[in-house]
Amino acid sequence: MARSLATRRPHDLVEQLLETKDLARVVRALEPPVLLELVRHCGLEEAGPIVALATPDQLVRVFDEDLWRADAAGGAEQLDPDRFGLWLEVLVDADEGAAARALAGMDLELVAAAINLHVLVLDAGWAMVARSAAEALEEEADPLLERWLLQAERVLETGQSVQLGGFRVVARRDRFWDALLSVLTTLQADHPAFFGTLMERCSAATSEEVDDPRGLDEALTAGQQALSDASGDREERRERQGYVATSEAAAFLQLARQPLVGEPALDPLTTRYLRTLESRAASLRPAPDASGPESRRFLAMLQDEGVVPPSEPTLIGSGESEGFASDTPDRVSRVRAQLLYVRDHDAAAYARRTEELGYLANVLVAGCSFQSRRFRPVEATQAALAVCNLGLANGPHGAAGAPLAFLVGQDLVAVFRRGWSVLYERACLGVPRRLVRVLGELKIHDAEIRRDLARLRTRLSAQLEAGTPWRERERLEVLACLDPPAWATLLFLVDECPVVPKRASKPKGRAPLRVTSEFEFISENDQIAWALDYVDSLPERLVA
Repeated sequence: MARSLATRRPHDLVEQLLETKDLARVVRALEPPVLLELVRHCGLEEAGPIVALATPDQLVRVFDEDLWRADAAGGAEQLDPDRFGLWLEVLVDADEGAAARALAGMDLELVAAAINLHVLVLDAGWAMVARSAAEALEEEADPLLERWLLQAERVLETGQSVQLGGFRVVARRDRFWDALLSVLTTLQADHPAFFGTLMERCSAATSEEVDDPRGLDEALTAGQQALSDASGDREERRERQGYVATSEAAAFLQLARQPLVGEPALDPLTTRYLRTLESRAASLRPAPDASGPESRRFLAMLQDEGVVPPSEPTLIGSGESEGFASDTPDRVSRVRAQLLYVRDHDAAAYARRTEELGYLANVLVAGCSFQSRRFRPVEATQAALAVCNLGLANGPHGAAGAPLAFLVGQDLVAVFRRGWSVLYERACLGVPRRLVRVLGELKIHDAEIRRDLARLRTRLSAQLEAGTPWRERERLEVLACLDPPAWATLLFLVDECPVVPKRASKPKGRAPLRVTSEFEFISENDQIAWALDYVDSLPERLVA
């Protein structure tokens, strides 16, 4: 019988975690990704009492992932002011002194950029500039100066404001104002040097917006420069921690989609990444000791609830240990057996393969969309492993399969590239191609639905020509009125990283009879064959 993950409500899990002895020490010994997954699993408000105990270094790394959002995977990421405001509110509610200490211990550029999205900070000279502008307008008309003065007056009339340390702080938005005011007041009292520098930095950004009439038309204000600096600092931190830049990840995945002839050589991005991995790791601070009994108990609770994966997920066998029924087939048995062999026979090669798997997971998180969102780290590792398994299944050794010692000398990146190319051509493009044909053959009596399907077919054909059919994934909704399970299944199949419903290919060809959220990453050829057969079977289901 399958073991159900997340069997308790998030509130119940947090309550149990809060009973941990010496909780602050345990939390500060956690890797930041563990804290991030706790926030994602339980929600920031529920997890607040725990994450409030984290160190500034931990929070910076969590913020690097949680505060920056892109419209789509592979797109430019921007600092999300509402998410920062919510974090600030949660930290202040837990302990405003601790919240102020956390900000004071963080990178100044990040804090200034985030604060500046919520407030304008006016120094003592601003009022003098406003009076001078008003007097100048009385003597001579100046449309640009008049526009600036109107904007300045509008700022002061619409926003809440307060005097702090010789600066006037004006709210850009009312939401999170109380939390922001509380933490700034505490910073002024407890961390005056940091507060003064922060206010000067924010004031410089504000001056570009409201102090200088010419600044209204500048291409890059000081506020935008602060965001750019914060983004650059974040990318440097992430590079030291082994992350892959969004643009580089997208470029690697695009290269990997190309048909392969022979064994692929490492691309320049991968070569550079792997060569510098050891030096980046050496520059990181050693992690606090997390080997105590309370730390182990804390992590065990998170693993039991499915918040974080087991410590060595790639080597877990099929069956109950993975949380599935014992008759569930091991869909990554090829690559799993190879990794087990390498682990037992060549420690250095195994360490290398582990580094490569982490790199591939980072590439998917940074550069690939999944179900119209970004990959979560655990999902990305599972997907990378599945694609490598598919690469082995379609390798030069044919149906006999590669010998167990194959991965001792062969890097996983080359295996992934072969699998990614197969997945792209046969599934990412193959499924939509058949869907376009099926849509053209459907006999639909309802005129409005027929028009919607014709539009979908046209747009899907255009995206097929561009090689990106998953961009029309959301428009598949028109099929929901014909057959909801079919629509849900097609959402799995039409994607940049397609998946299939769990156990879909056993028995072959059987279509799901209900909407399901359970899926398997495609790791074997028979799953692709099932997907193509499923699309061919749609005409008998999509009728209206």
